[in-house]
Amino acid sequence: MGGVYAIDFGAVLALAQAMDASSPLLADILPEIEPIIVAAYGRDASRTNRN
Repeated sequence: MGGVYAIDFGAVLALAQAMDASSPLLADILPEIEPIIVAAYGRDASRTNRN
């Protein structure tokens, strides 16, 4: 049940800023890579639930 279905963009951008890795490019690509990240978490979750 449950799982990752979205990314908290505000948290990602705040973390990037805290790490001095903030850039306009991150804000531009984050919506494009969000589905890839969410799908990867879903694959990981399905593997760990089998054990």
